[in-house]
Amino acid sequence: MLSYRHGYHAGNAADVLKHFILLYVLDYVKKKDKNFIFIDSHAGAGKYSISDPYMQKNKEYLQGIEKIFKINNDDIFLKIYLDLIKSINSSSDLKIYPGSCYLAAKSLRIDDKLHFLELHPTEFINLKKNFENDSRIIIENEDSYKRLNKLLPPKEKRAVVLIDPSYELKDEYEKVINMLSDCYKKFPLGVYIVWYPVLNNKKSESFVLNILKENYKNLSHIEIITDSSNDGIQGSGLFIINCPWSIEKDIKKSLETIFDCLKKSNDLSKLLFKNNIN
Repeated sequence: MLSYRHGYHAGNAADVLKHFILLYVLDYVKKKDKNFIFIDSHAGAGKYSISDPYMQKNKEYLQGIEKIFKINNDDIFLKIYLDLIKSINSSSDLKIYPGSCYLAAKSLRIDDKLHFLELHPTEFINLKKNFENDSRIIIENEDSYKRLNKLLPPKEKRAVVLIDPSYELKDEYEKVINMLSDCYKKFPLGVYIVWYPVLNNKKSESFVLNILKENYKNLSHIEIITDSSNDGIQGSGLFIINCPWSIEKDIKKSLETIFDCLKKSNDLSKLLFKNNIN
């Protein structure tokens, strides 16, 4: 687990989907004046330089954010995502890609709170450096599988919780299922965003079926397969519990635009979007 560094994968197609959905959800929750807390279970370093050796090794961002960074589109929800990334970069060129926690920190209001968990010691140090002057944020060098449910219910009584581990450990899918269940029992009113990779094996398929078996309220499921011929990661998906009621009307076209930009030229690429499952 401690060998995983998100810098190798930052800005890839999975990040584009995850971060677009995250910002949409945060923007929706901000429509109410009352403050809330954002919790990131696996925060990483916060932001990543395109020139860093980690990002340059596999250059996964070329199949992700690079494909949509400069598209001309007046979609309001795509603009929220792309304009925020552009504001973090000092020029029209993509030099920095922000992680989930960095995007959330830029998006949230002065009275909102943020709580980041990161177990990797080097990533934790980098994370602290990136947010050392932000009093809204608590950062802990903790195992989210032991710590997350202890943060719930929050004193703010409103929360968006992002659960996005690497799934590199054999039992990580099961850990996520159990952690999510525990968190939901303690705080069923929270908005939970659960990310997962779509792999060329049965693990992700079994994970999806197990989540769908649970009685989570207002559940939405989004999955994008961008490269079905890949022997590794073929795409990624998200579950959103207590999902915004207007999600389908709001972002269905946005997701279709993202899918068209990211998919490889084979007939087996696909976009799945199911809303109000339970």
